[in-house]
Amino acid sequence: MRFLNVFYCIICLGILSCSNNENQELKDLQIRLNSLEGIFNEIELSSYNVACDGFSENLKLIKNCNDSVSTRFVSLINQYKVIKKTKDIFILEYNMLSKNFQLEKAQLKALKKDLENKLIPKDSIKFYLNKEEKNIMVISDEINNVSTIYNEIISVHDSLYSKIKELANNNCS
Repeated sequence: MRFLNVFYCIICLGILSCSNNENQELKDLQIRLNSLEGIFNEIELSSYNVACDGFSENLKLIKNCNDSVSTRFVSLINQYKVIKKTKDIFILEYNMLSKNFQLEKAQLKALKKDLENKLIPKDSIKFYLNKEEKNIMVISDEINNVSTIYNEIISVHDSLYSKIKELANNNCS
């Protein structure tokens, strides 16, 4: 009889530790997602808008240039066109990433409720946790891409806006 009690206790502890493990894994996923969202929230769309508006402003000035501008000016303009090439991609990916954050939050919340209500069979829990981990890895890759594009746009704007404006004012009529 004592052996059955010890065996029963060991089985209960095993089941509880698995349950705690799964809950901890879910909490870890939520923490990772919140951390990524913190990085996402550091992106300042106002800075992006200033860079795009500045680009449009300078582009209007450049259109009035004649064909005989310096090679330095042409080189700077070519570097400055990074904004034109990446601004639409950035805002599209930024908006998609924002939606992906909302979807993943809802997904983790639903998974937590399903685990609490024991709606997922024990042998399937790991599958769902792995699936959500993959989703968060995709979001992590997306945030890296969006941050890289954002930083490139802001960097190009900060370094070239004034130079292009000055050269355009001096060389274009």
